[in-house]
Amino acid sequence: MENEDIALDEGRYRPVAQWALTDHGPMDGPVNVQVGTLSDGRWYVRHMGFGTRAFDGKQAAWDAARGLMGRHEGRWESVAADSAPFLAVCRADGSRVLYDINDDACLYGCWGDQRDRLWDAHLAAISAGTTLRSTETHKIFGGYIEVVAYDDPLDGVRRHAVVTARDPGSDYRAVDHLDRAAAEVEYEETVYANWDMDFPYKATDIFDIQVDRKSKRSGDVAMLDDGTILDKGDLDEYNRLYGLPPRMEWPKTPGPSVPLGPVGAMTAGPRDWAPSVDVEDMTPAAWTLADPELRANALSLAALPDGRRLLASAHDDGAHVWSIGGGEGVQRVSGHSEWVLSVALTVLGDGRAVLATGGKDGLARAWSVREGEALQEIEAHDGPVNSVAWACPPGEVPWLVTGGDDAAVRLWDPGTKLPLGAFEVGEPRVHLVWSVAAAALSDGHVCVAAAVDDFDGAAVHVWDATAKAKLHEFRVETGGALSRMPEVAVTTLADHSFRVAAVAGRTLHVWDGHTGRAVRTLQVSEDGDSGVALAALPDLRAVVAATSGRETLAWDVESGAVLARVEHAAGGLPQTVDLVAGQDGGLLLAAGRGGDAPARVLRLDPAR
Repeated sequence: MENEDIALDEGRYRPVAQWALTDHGPMDGPVNVQVGTLSDGRWYVRHMGFGTRAFDGKQAAWDAARGLMGRHEGRWESVAADSAPFLAVCRADGSRVLYDINDDACLYGCWGDQRDRLWDAHLAAISAGTTLRSTETHKIFGGYIEVVAYDDPLDGVRRHAVVTARDPGSDYRAVDHLDRAAAEVEYEETVYANWDMDFPYKATDIFDIQVDRKSKRSGDVAMLDDGTILDKGDLDEYNRLYGLPPRMEWPKTPGPSVPLGPVGAMTAGPRDWAPSVDVEDMTPAAWTLADPELRANALSLAALPDGRRLLASAHDDGAHVWSIGGGEGVQRVSGHSEWVLSVALTVLGDGRAVLATGGKDGLARAWSVREGEALQEIEAHDGPVNSVAWACPPGEVPWLVTGGDDAAVRLWDPGTKLPLGAFEVGEPRVHLVWSVAAAALSDGHVCVAAAVDDFDGAAVHVWDATAKAKLHEFRVETGGALSRMPEVAVTTLADHSFRVAAVAGRTLHVWDGHTGRAVRTLQVSEDGDSGVALAALPDLRAVVAATSGRETLAWDVESGAVLARVEHAAGGLPQTVDLVAGQDGGLLLAAGRGGDAPARVLRLDPAR
């Protein structure tokens, strides 16, 4: 067949002539062209950039060789036949060096006058591909090393690119493989080879490599990915004008199953009888073994549309996402230079799960749970990000809510990392925002609540964040507890009402979010720091959970009856808890202590 792409098999071809490009242009590499015969009598032409083709006749092969030479600037010189130059670019194992900013021996350097068109096509395909592995280099460099699965734009074959850009602008190298496992081997070798103890990585998915826990940026400046330094006051305007497109297209939250309507108060007085609830301990067996490394600073639950249930846990060295069904780890992420203090899971409109993390380093980050890919990094606060939360207003992308030591609650668009709003609650470093919670209300507005410690007591602030209006401010007595970091939670109910709960010291409060009326006051077992969570049952009942000492309790808010109890093997800090409603109307309760690895999990099912 005339003009057929082929692969050369050892012993089945004989080189006749070979030429090397000399005195070439600045963008050309050391290109070689080889002409020879095949064992079946046909001729072939081999080019370092365009591969090998077979021809039925000698003249056609020579004409093709001259045509390929014409794509390059320079002088062609006859050289001895040698396969080594060809194998330096298209390796024997099928991998290819696509681009290397520091070495002309790559396909880009061999494509001649087609180099920009072909590289742009490959770069676009890689950019649209799926990131499978990722390492972020030191903040000073702002680079990365990744494995990306993509479809070759020329033949449609799935390939796996190892992209190394330790310091974008001064080094960039892309090598692709047909086999994913081979790409991951090269990726790990590259990550190890580029590790520098003086400039450690900012984040990596290779667990035995230490990430940077020391570098800090000035609190008044921000460094962009290209190394540009900006005053933080100018950052928002810069992002609006020049910001890069988001790494992921964030889907908008679909509308509710019932029409939007005005927010209202509780539709009836509290019922004084408790609901009938079946309680099942769903803690995976692997989590019953104490593991100090898995002591959780914070927990977050998510129920996926396909029935899977996930738990995220924050730790000193990163964050984990777990499958509650079998207890196995689904993902581990590490990208903060200091402790991860808070986590929050959300489920997007297309069913994908996203994790938010807040760190002591002042950063909030968003991650894809499936790939472990870093989707966004936001310099959220001047000081630790003590709490993160999600809100999913209908018809909009999710909002990320953060609270920190700078006496501020901030709202973010996670795709553009532009601020959607902010609320100040006092004096930085004095009025500390320990906890934030958020929910989309029945009218489509976002409610945000924050629990604040001002050393004299605690306060709970509640806003309609969409309207930028404060709804309530509740003072919470801590009873003189020395350690009293207050916690807050919010949940909505089907009757268009919502509840706000907060715990500080030994007292747990629940309010009607619309009227501000106190619905229930409960006592936890011990003074000190406690966690709180809220969720709703299908029969318009709210369930509140709080954890302190060695005990976690879940109550029916209306009757005050205890629905579930968890006895922990040990007390101590941190004390974390979360509740989530499943697709079937049941609730999941997760609670953690220093001896839990990472949490105890109960299922609460309304009796049918």
